[in-house]
Amino acid sequence: MKSDAYISRRTFLAATFASVVRARLAEPQAQVTRPVVSEADCPLEVIAPIAADGYRGQAVLRKPPGKGPFPAFISVHGGITTVPLSRLQSIARDLANPSRFLAAGYVVVIPTYRSRDVDLQSPVSLEDSLAVVDYVRKLPYVDAKSIAVYGCSGGGDLALEIAARTRICAVVAEEPASVVMSGVFNNSSPKQGERYTPEDSLPILEKPKKYYTPTFQKILRAKIAKIDSPIFIIQGNIHRGELPINRFNAEVLIPELRAAKKVLEVRTYPDQAHCFCAASGLPRSSGLSAPASWPREAYNASRDAERFCRRYLVTKPKAIDSRLVTYVQVRTV
Repeated sequence: MKSDAYISRRTFLAATFASVVRARLAEPQAQVTRPVVSEADCPLEVIAPIAADGYRGQAVLRKPPGKGPFPAFISVHGGITTVPLSRLQSIARDLANPSRFLAAGYVVVIPTYRSRDVDLQSPVSLEDSLAVVDYVRKLPYVDAKSIAVYGCSGGGDLALEIAARTRICAVVAEEPASVVMSGVFNNSSPKQGERYTPEDSLPILEKPKKYYTPTFQKILRAKIAKIDSPIFIIQGNIHRGELPINRFNAEVLIPELRAAKKVLEVRTYPDQAHCFCAASGLPRSSGLSAPASWPREAYNASRDAERFCRRYLVTKPKAIDSRLVTYVQVRTV
């Protein structure tokens, strides 16, 4: 679970170090590129979806040229706090994952939401996210039956919550923060500072079964029962003692989804840090070089996610004109 569009610096430093130690640094990797889509033909549009309580949200949208109809890919950032417009624009413009979906022929939407770091179980983040889905569903150039929602960590939690509230064609949840969705991480959980941070969930993540009581089983199972959308879960295989989010998913979320007989695919990628796909395999601000596998595995996960979504779309994407796209190498340092 991330406290911003990316994991907090303190947690990431520890996780990155563990990744570098374990990763196959010596393995040569083929060059990995990302598309850069012409902003003249696919500009960044700022939109303002209105939530049920009247709150005016914010998101960045990019669409392929033409009238459509197009499928849509909504990518919800991680964490539990609002991010600024400049960050949304950077994600939409500079990260490989959104650009790959845009180049493939999807309308791409990068929203933010009201923070839930004061009240972890506040519905406002979800209500803002639902407003985005409703806004996109009504766009004249989007097929309302071909909307996929992606999110990592806190965004993955919201993606699953969205699917429990409204029909979407597919959910891609990268290492979702199901500790929030289940209600286990709540305002009775101790916190280190004035506001909650993802790090405050660590005691729960380390011992999921201790905290996943019948009360929270009832909460999570009721939400899962309402999900009709197929689910694709992306995760790394590294044991991250500093952020053992996958342990909670392995012991709680995934067994519950399978017990409920949901359409579920779980795929694990080697040597990957938390939210590697959402970050497009880029190294973070730690100053450490990234394992050579990061951009390649992020590409693999992005490709797998797109193939999964495509399977369930009514309107299939058509790649935009190659003359509008150039390719640059995904950096590793």
